[in-house]
Amino acid sequence: MAQIGTMTTGAGVVTSINLPYCPQYLLIDDPITGSFDITNIDVSINGQSTVSLIGADDIDAVAQIRSHSSDGNGNLMQYLELADGQINAPTLIRLTNEGANTNGIYGVSSQVGTAPYRYSQFTVNATSNQTFESFDSVLINSSPTNIDSVEIQWIDGFKDRFNTKELPALFRNLYAAEIEAQFSTTGDIAWINNEDGNIANCTVYTNATGSATCTVGRI
Repeated sequence: MAQIGTMTTGAGVVTSINLPYCPQYLLIDDPITGSFDITNIDVSINGQSTVSLIGADDIDAVAQIRSHSSDGNGNLMQYLELADGQINAPTLIRLTNEGANTNGIYGVSSQVGTAPYRYSQFTVNATSNQTFESFDSVLINSSPTNIDSVEIQWIDGFKDRFNTKELPALFRNLYAAEIEAQFSTTGDIAWINNEDGNIANCTVYTNATGSATCTVGRI
C-alpha cells in the first residue's frame, strides 16, 4: 500500500491527485472509521471519466458494498474499487473534503488491471420509474421513504416486484450481517447486487413523496 496524498483541510476544499497509474483500490484514512469524509469524488483515466459521485452517504455506500462487519461495533470496511487491477495510464483523482479532516489517501493494487469500474448516478423523479440493465450493482438512496417498489427480472425469465425492505432478505448471503445491512449512516440505502450476472434488469418505481438517487456500478 502506498500513500498517494493527504486531504486538504476545509469543508468543500478539493484535493487533486495526478498519478501515472490508476490503483485498484482507493482508501481514505482508517478503512473502518465508518465514513470516507468526502462529499464528491471524480476519477478520470486517460482523460475519460470513470467515477463521478456526489453525496457523502452515497460515496460511503459504494465503498461498503463488498464488505462485511469488521469490528465489534458493526462498522464496515470501506474502500472504493476503481478498477479490476492497476491500470498503467494517466489518472486524475479529485476529492472534495466534507470537513476539516486531513486524512491520508492510499492506493493499493493486487494485480494488473484491464478495465476500470464505472460509477454514475441517476435521479428518478417522484411518481416515475427508471430501468437499469448490464450493471454490477445498483444502490438506491432515499429508500424506503421515496420508493414505491423495485421490480427485478432475472435472465431465466422470472420477474417479481419487491419492497425495498425485502432486498436485504433477497440478497441476504451478500448483505453485511450487522446494523449497516442497508448502507450509509442512516441505513437508508438499499443494494441490488448483480456480480454473478443473473439479473437482466431492474426497475425502480418512486412514489409521490420525492425523488430517489440511484448509483449504478459497471465494470
